Amino acid sequence: MLSNTLTYKFSMTLNLVITIFCVLLITLYIIGNYQNFQDENQKWLLSILSYAAIFNTLFSILLTAETAIKLFTEKHKIKNFINMIMLIASAIFCFFCTGTSNIIGYISGGLK
Repeated sequence: MLSNTLTYKFSMTLNLVITIFCVLLITLYIIGNYQNFQDENQKWLLSILSYAAIFNTLFSILLTAETAIKLFTEKHKIKNFINMIMLIASAIFCFFCTGTSNIIGYISGGLK
């Protein structure tokens, strides 16, 4: 069965870990605003969030395509459908994180 391959399970786990990492970076950025982190550290958090979210968005889209193929070729339709919904939600969330972090980074750069 393709759904039980090690690479698919590892890819799904990696997607979940990077999504949680993006949530952690957002949390650190919000906490940093109240704890008066240095501006360089805040920009650093935003750039890491942007790169991680871009990677995770692309990774989620590829995994969604693979899961869509599995949805039509394998028996476990409910499991693959739930995986597909999770991947789409992860892609949308990380796309939103990318846009938001880039906008905040641009605004915090000020006028030059």
